[in-house]
Amino acid sequence: MHKKLKQIFYEVREPVLGWDDIGGFPEIKETLREMVCLPLEKPELIREHNLELPAGVMLWGPLGVGITMLAEACAKQAGVTFIYISGQEMLGKPDELVEAFDLAIHEAPCVLFISDCEWLAPRAGCDYEWGPGNLRGIPPTFADKALTRLFIEQIDRINQHPEVRLMGSCYRIDTVDQAVIKEKRRFNRKVFVHPPLAEDRLAMLDIYLGRMPNLDADVDREVLAQKSEGYVGWDVESLCKRASVNAIKAGETRVRMAHFEKALTEVRYWLTPDMTAKYNEIMRNDCPHHYAF
Repeated sequence: MHKKLKQIFYEVREPVLGWDDIGGFPEIKETLREMVCLPLEKPELIREHNLELPAGVMLWGPLGVGITMLAEACAKQAGVTFIYISGQEMLGKPDELVEAFDLAIHEAPCVLFISDCEWLAPRAGCDYEWGPGNLRGIPPTFADKALTRLFIEQIDRINQHPEVRLMGSCYRIDTVDQAVIKEKRRFNRKVFVHPPLAEDRLAMLDIYLGRMPNLDADVDREVLAQKSEGYVGWDVESLCKRASVNAIKAGETRVRMAHFEKALTEVRYWLTPDMTAKYNEIMRNDCPHHYAF
């Protein structure tokens, strides 16, 4: 069964994107291979070793770093169907939420990925500020209590089916209802997709620069990776597009380093310094036991 609604509340499809389509984060990819792919690829061996499976894996980190792509790559490696539920689009749609979980059971074995879990299960009274006055990326609205209860009920139901590997994502782990991430039978494992480091940005640049047919040899990728502090994947993509526009405006057939230097002044970074600092602070204060198999 393959179903895609006109308005994307959820999708059921064969995965297309793999690890090589995602720039950077090699250690995160390896963690996901262990937590998500191994239980689907070698369930008999895991049972033989009496190893407890992760009930659900929650990825958290900045927008634009490819978290949904990472989930899809897990499904592709494991050779199973990928089911995506948009937490944002599910607000006010309890029937569609149950339907999507029904389809995950029908499609098993599969990877079931739910984005924006903080929209579906917000933590009461939490502080959304990154720094004084900085509320960048904060959800404008949340599920009501009835939908949150239903969401938790569906998580409990799906975890009776080990052939469905449950994954979720959120912008900040401290803004998700503790009933979702503290309960052993729910999202009991976490993966921090940290703000991109220079080496991650370099890998992202390699992907986007590789798609540019008129790139000049004077473009220094490592310099661009160093100078793009605060950039996430979509910023790196915008940088490359902007450099091409700058070359076209100048009437030049090659995209040179000068065009990128100008683009660096034009493309605004998503991650402000206080956002990066806050992400790292949240991670330091979180329980480390939830980050290992």
